Amino acid sequence: MTESFDVVELGAAAHVVDEHVHTGFEGPEKRLEIDFKKNRNSPEGLRVLTKDQWQEMLNLAKCTIIGHTSNKHFDSFVLSESSLFVYPFKIMLKTCGTTTLLKVIPKLMEFACSLDLSVEFVMFSRKNFLFPCQQIFPHLDWNAEVDYLNQIFDGTAFVLGPLTQEHWHLYLADYSDTTSQRLCTSEKTLEIMMHNLDRDVAKQFYRREGQVADKEKFPGMADILPGSVSDEFNFAPCGYSMNGLNGDVYYTIHVTPEPHCSYASFETNISLSSYKEIVSRVLEIFKPGSISLTLFYEKCTGDEARPYDADLPGYVIKHKTVSEVEGDCEIVFCNYQSTEYANRRKASKSPPGNRHRQPQN
Repeated sequence: MTESFDVVELGAAAHVVDEHVHTGFEGPEKRLEIDFKKNRNSPEGLRVLTKDQWQEMLNLAKCTIIGHTSNKHFDSFVLSESSLFVYPFKIMLKTCGTTTLLKVIPKLMEFACSLDLSVEFVMFSRKNFLFPCQQIFPHLDWNAEVDYLNQIFDGTAFVLGPLTQEHWHLYLADYSDTTSQRLCTSEKTLEIMMHNLDRDVAKQFYRREGQVADKEKFPGMADILPGSVSDEFNFAPCGYSMNGLNGDVYYTIHVTPEPHCSYASFETNISLSSYKEIVSRVLEIFKPGSISLTLFYEKCTGDEARPYDADLPGYVIKHKTVSEVEGDCEIVFCNYQSTEYANRRKASKSPPGNRHRQPQN
């Protein structure tokens, strides 16, 4: 099923970073979710795989397991670069930096084949990179990623949002037997990607020698979803990752606090009728200047209500896209700027003709 995939490396496309900074840590994550068809003969599914087997797979992405927590619903792994969640018939992996996430797929397919699991749904996504020239194959650019995925799956690629500003790349492949199999599931996925963090907030995520232990809990993080069990890690000299477990719901937070590339992300698969409260709670913690937000969910027949209200107090919406895609799924993608940040950018971006002209001699 997964012999070997010989993929030709492509040249990286030129890319311009708005702040004209060309080096830094790539906080925005690559994200892969694969759902497998349920196998009644193997009720534990992927959860029978050992930690060592998952590490064998993660070696291909160039990341390491540094924390492991489980409950009766799923397994959670904090990684040196982000997170892995394993359900019986679903895996969600997100990695940051210059990791090679897509290279794990052949090994994952090998594992799935050994468990007699077949793919039902594939979703790969990422925000545009801050430092695209630092990425390595197969993440050189979106075309290279899609070419790599198309050698394994039969999917469709999308780009949501303005190409000259923050945007979101998405690849989907749907192998469900009938559309009705995927209707009316309660799961939704909310992702908040935050840049230009408040300086005082970002400073809290620098590790102070002798004061912050690797696993010391960060105040307030586990309270975003009350009643959660959290697995947290404080990196040296800076950075933070946490996975939260709340029944069959996960959430995960990652922070890159360096001023020239500050970034934090929050993701959860909790199903809510409204996300305004939880989004506001996250923004109160990080106080970002700019935000990209996605909500991905499966529609139910006859249900026209959308669970996301785009109005965020204190923030100006710069762009909103609502798209319906295969598998009867809907995606909301929004870009925001805080009122203060938007005003600063507006002042700094005024064209020369709008500025005071110098007198001519």
